[in-house]
Amino acid sequence: MSSKEDEAIIKALKPVTKGIAALLGKNCEVVLHSFMGSRHSIIAIENGEITNRKIGSSLTNSGLEILNEAIQNNKEIVGPYKGISLTGIPLRSVTIPIRNRKGKLIASLCLNMNLTMAISLDKFLKSLTQFAEDKTLSKDISKNTSHSTIGLMKKIFDEVAYDTSIKNNLSISQKNKLIVKKLRKRQFFQIKNSVEFIATKLNVSQFTIYNYIREIKKSEGKEGNNGKKHH
Repeated sequence: MSSKEDEAIIKALKPVTKGIAALLGKNCEVVLHSFMGSRHSIIAIENGEITNRKIGSSLTNSGLEILNEAIQNNKEIVGPYKGISLTGIPLRSVTIPIRNRKGKLIASLCLNMNLTMAISLDKFLKSLTQFAEDKTLSKDISKNTSHSTIGLMKKIFDEVAYDTSIKNNLSISQKNKLIVKKLRKRQFFQIKNSVEFIATKLNVSQFTIYNYIREIKKSEGKEGNNGKKHH
């Protein structure tokens, strides 16, 4: 049964959601969940269009997992961690468990930052420091000895992943396949253990990566044949 003190704590947090959103702007969703009733529902939300939620919406499964982690490890804050909305928006998130004086979890305050604009800006800024001679990296990637193999693979993967993550109209599998296609164009798979590296990054099997590569090669072959002139 909820106490008046617990209710007062949660009520006091409602204007906090407005204040944080006012400070951080439209790209930051601020969500207050109450756990006082049987439903773990949203009782206050700002910029809910980011995840397409509103007051009364239930706690997501991923949100429940995060709170369980906080409870089990007695964490005061979880994150920042990566997330993605149901509409494909990349997020940087933080969850703050709210406890009463007895340590019981009564609410949570969640911040979800829309990274779409930040990723686009990051891509633009990187383009300002790229020059024609940088292309030698992709043409002769296997001979590059100025970086460690892992560091080099991570650098290239991060660049391609950033570029692909802003394409919100694609499914996860479509994005993964597009990432593999872009990496292949950069001769990425000439690097030893590159398939294993990408499979781990994309959380898929190595067989899936090889299958993507086969499909891409097949598609490129068809495009090449269509481009030939028949006499």
